[in-house]
Amino acid sequence: MLLSMTGFGEAREQAGDVVCRVELRSVNNRHFKLSLRSPDGFAHLENDIERLLRETISRGSVSLAIRLERSANTNSPQINQTVLSSYWKQLQAVSQLLGTETPAIGALLTLPAVIDDGRFDTETVQQLWPIVERNIRESAMRMGEFRQREGVAMATEMHVQCKAITAQVDRIADFSPQVIVEYREKLLQRVNDLMKDLDSRMGPSDVLREVALFADRCDITEEITRLRSHLSQFLKLLDDTTSQGRKLDFMCQELFREVNTIGSKANHVEISHAAVEAKVAVERMREIVQNVE
Repeated sequence: MLLSMTGFGEAREQAGDVVCRVELRSVNNRHFKLSLRSPDGFAHLENDIERLLRETISRGSVSLAIRLERSANTNSPQINQTVLSSYWKQLQAVSQLLGTETPAIGALLTLPAVIDDGRFDTETVQQLWPIVERNIRESAMRMGEFRQREGVAMATEMHVQCKAITAQVDRIADFSPQVIVEYREKLLQRVNDLMKDLDSRMGPSDVLREVALFADRCDITEEITRLRSHLSQFLKLLDDTTSQGRKLDFMCQELFREVNTIGSKANHVEISHAAVEAKVAVERMREIVQNVE
């Protein structure tokens, strides 16, 4: 099952007066890389979040946005009456002890925790973590579905390109025996033309030796065999139960190497044209594989 590294998933849930929103996006990357945007209180949970995402994502640049918001009726800043009352009582006790007037209560509004501005402290985040975790899992599941759909389309296209390469390999295999025959005929004709004025001809053994040397240099039998083997292995990886992006990338490199060798060794126009077409198909597959997990 092929998986794309490009995906998107989101989830939303309201718990009491808090609304949790999670957005998950991913793009291609050779390794797993997490970019997290969340309230300040989530800093100590980043490792837990990464482990959670790695359960379903092996590589790619992953962007996770977590938003916690108060509902509309509690979103405006609120005075924490308990904290303010505690400050006030302590201040009155100190004023009586020192024999001074108690300052105006407004002076206490700037003290820590008196005004609740809607931010989430570490303790509150810890309490909300089960809700956040549930929504991260749901967004990851939806992104997984997205990536599977993309993967199906990518696999279909690569099957098309594999068929195109196979067709060109068959053409190359058909033309391969002609290379030696054509070279022998051209060589014999060329030498005989040059030796007409000398009233001499090249013997069969001389031609045979030269053709044998040429055949050894231009033999592409091994390359064709390896190319067919690589294609077979590529198709197996393509239809594997797990996404094999790294191995497919490696196989594309091997396919390109064999096709390139065939194009450079075979001294034949039709084989050169077929090799070019095969390389174009391999390059298309390499572009797709770059986005496969």
